[in-house]
Amino acid sequence: MDLPLHAKEARLRCESDPIMNKNDLRIFKAALVTTAMLLTTNASARKPNIVVIVADDLGYADLSFLPQSPKDVSTPGIDRIAKLGTYFSDAYATAPICSPSRAGLITGRYQQRWGNFWYGQGGLPLSEFTIPQALKKQGYFTQKIGKTHLNGGEAQHPLDHGFDEFLGFIHHTWDYIRLSQKDLDAYRERTGKGKGLGILNVGPLQRNRGEKVSYEDEAFTTEIFTTEAIKTIREKSAIKKPFFIQLEYNAVHMPTYVTDPKYAKKAGYEQPKWDREAGQWKFPFWEPKEMSWGEWHKKWGHLGEVDPLGRKRYLANLMALDDGISRLLDSLEEADQLNNTILIFLSDNGGTINTYSNNAPLRGYKYMFGEGGIRVPLIMAWPGKLPGRMSNSRLASAMDIFPTLLELVDSERPENLDGKSLVPWLKKKETGDVHDHLCWSDGRGTSVIRKGPWKLITSKGWEHSNFQLDEQGIAKPAPDYKYPDGTVLFNLKQDIGETTDVSARHPEIVKELSGLYTQWRSKMKSKGKKGKGKSSK
Repeated sequence: MDLPLHAKEARLRCESDPIMNKNDLRIFKAALVTTAMLLTTNASARKPNIVVIVADDLGYADLSFLPQSPKDVSTPGIDRIAKLGTYFSDAYATAPICSPSRAGLITGRYQQRWGNFWYGQGGLPLSEFTIPQALKKQGYFTQKIGKTHLNGGEAQHPLDHGFDEFLGFIHHTWDYIRLSQKDLDAYRERTGKGKGLGILNVGPLQRNRGEKVSYEDEAFTTEIFTTEAIKTIREKSAIKKPFFIQLEYNAVHMPTYVTDPKYAKKAGYEQPKWDREAGQWKFPFWEPKEMSWGEWHKKWGHLGEVDPLGRKRYLANLMALDDGISRLLDSLEEADQLNNTILIFLSDNGGTINTYSNNAPLRGYKYMFGEGGIRVPLIMAWPGKLPGRMSNSRLASAMDIFPTLLELVDSERPENLDGKSLVPWLKKKETGDVHDHLCWSDGRGTSVIRKGPWKLITSKGWEHSNFQLDEQGIAKPAPDYKYPDGTVLFNLKQDIGETTDVSARHPEIVKELSGLYTQWRSKMKSKGKKGKGKSSK
């Protein structure tokens, strides 16, 4: 870009006169600054916007565009993203629980490298480079909306790992509708100095570093988070500033027995409202005078008792999530930014049996290392730039999001990433494997490796209360769900449900995979302490 005419004249005078005119020098320097800003603005304007949408504990089958989707599911918003892009059917989270998996996503690395295996371990160190930090260097406005749960660590807060703005909560869960200081104060009064409220997590949300944002009647986190994203889309589109929004809904995480009444009605039941005369919520909300929070949480949060409406409550929150995504896509179209926006959708881990999710045809749920705990739906789209209505069955990971975005925005990639760019597969230029193999560990004896169709897993058995649905979608008790113990080998191409152990028939495969896993594990750290952990570069 050329300098303005007055700046050129000032430069010539400065160059010809050994004793520079101060006024000319000021004009010349100001022009240089202006030109640099214009160059940066033009370069930024050419960058695509990025929206990464993370659902919480979404069932693998609970998307209506999938052939295995149950009849009770309708997700037209998420289906729109699938039509615009590529669905990766064999994509995985880096853990079967949210906090470690979210650390793997945002860093593009195995979080086990710094000791983040399970709840309360490792955290997010300041030494780890993140997606928002990389995009800020490319001129992006970066915003985190919704859930942040990274096991603590020096960089846990979104403003400490690259985001310009934040609205949401920094916990594993939050209430969907009790979002005011009045709600929090009422529970504190009824529990006696707030006993148990550290788990309940009701009350105001947080904006940026510590500002509390209290929402009154008819507030709903799913709608709040969607509205915040739409606000950013409109504002940044108007000034042609590229934006990166990481929109992490708390839907469909427990407490799914809480939702907006209008979505409960859509799902076929009535959501109790606040009884102002009694000063309390009616069932199914915790009443401290009747039982302890631990008893209540076990009953309604961990399937201690089968809730006949459990699946419907889950579906109500799924409907709200999908409506939010539809609104977001509409806002991109209205701002004429849909074709200039990279869209990514995934779940943080597998669906949980505790909220009546459906992981068909996979075995297991959240917390387990069966396919139902670690395989997640992953969709990537860039309308008009990448092919749509595609499906890909290559081995992919949430860690791949980081290097994929860097390639799409023409940014240099850090050398230490474990993720691989999926761009060649998105452009249909590559048909081979993305990863030779992927590994998992909980730091407590569980070892998992997948290579090609083979999956070798060593884990402890797991027994959990269970349910079954009748033709009306009403949940009823069923025999306990049992997850096997020991070392087993599965051929997922022939047996996606992990029903038949073939380790005795293929000892050579067991030996090969065991060796690869041992090599991988030797590069990871020991279990980290709560909120701490150093990076392994």
